[in-house]
Amino acid sequence: MEFNLSDNTTMVADTARRYLKDHYGFDTYIQQLNQLNHCDPSRWDLMRELGWFGLPFPESVGGYGGDLIDVAMIVREAGAVLCLDPYVDLVIGPGKLLEYLGTERALKVLQSIVDDDERVACALYDYHAGYNILKPSLSINGGKLSGRKNFVPDGGCANKVLTTAMLGDELTLVLVPLEGCEVTRYRGLDGSRLADVLFDDVVIDEEMILSRGVKVERAVSKAVAWLQALDCARMYGAASALYQRTLDYAKTRKQFGAPIGSFQVIQHYLVDMFTDLQQLESMLFMVSVKADLDDTLEREHACSATKAYYADKGVKIAQLAIQIHGGIGVTEELDIGHYFRLMTHCSLTHGHGDYHLDRIAALGEEFDRG
Repeated sequence: MEFNLSDNTTMVADTARRYLKDHYGFDTYIQQLNQLNHCDPSRWDLMRELGWFGLPFPESVGGYGGDLIDVAMIVREAGAVLCLDPYVDLVIGPGKLLEYLGTERALKVLQSIVDDDERVACALYDYHAGYNILKPSLSINGGKLSGRKNFVPDGGCANKVLTTAMLGDELTLVLVPLEGCEVTRYRGLDGSRLADVLFDDVVIDEEMILSRGVKVERAVSKAVAWLQALDCARMYGAASALYQRTLDYAKTRKQFGAPIGSFQVIQHYLVDMFTDLQQLESMLFMVSVKADLDDTLEREHACSATKAYYADKGVKIAQLAIQIHGGIGVTEELDIGHYFRLMTHCSLTHGHGDYHLDRIAALGEEFDRG
């Protein structure tokens, strides 16, 4: 089956490719690895001017009403050049969560994200809850929030977090300023900036509570589906770059007087990489459509199937790239090892492969009961 992108989506992808070619390279990536703040002012302003901040959001908040596939094409190109700018972490993730929540207060915060007045990150995971984002261990008792959120992707520069917590037996979404919280920032496996946030009896007033109950559960689930799809888009961009670099290397690297690409075992490896890459592309297109569905079972099944496949085949492509490159594949000076880290990181975020396989089995039982 042939899948053709719309003219608008093709234009978005082409623009992203040209922008990154002009403003981001491996040297930029290496410099950014050691920077505490990943929001470069010049690139951040350019992304906003290109309309990326408002791309997937409603016109009522200054957006353009774009689709997930449009954002996926930007993220795909970003993955291909190892770009660490926290576009997904500080714009798309929190923005979609607020959009799906849909309350007046939430849309006001979304408007501030689109206008770049706020740097807001999503704090959805905590150590004791694992990947179960709908049952956090954080709680609000007596108007105070206590607990710890881990692996918050804040780019090193967020000033507020959207955090989930339990208020009684209801899932609650709270907008909390980071000032006054204990924040520990560090570098992730892929080079991005993450944070652990400790809430120690932080006073929560009514204005900070955006919503609670079923509405929050639905909004969180749909926003995370976007993030899972965009993990795959980033991995696909990296896998494509890895395959092309490895193919070029096999044509030029000589051993025993011949290019290593002439050896049968290397040819088999390259064919495996190419075949897996074609399937990864097909699944990316599929999940870019289904991750935005209202049908919960179909949406979650598509996201889990794609993430599980990417965690297997995507990482396999990275492993074969390193094997073909030999020892230089793991050096800091060559980008191959950095792509491998990106692939490994994305295979673990928002659920690792085994988690999603178990989730597929559970969803299958729900389909049978339905």
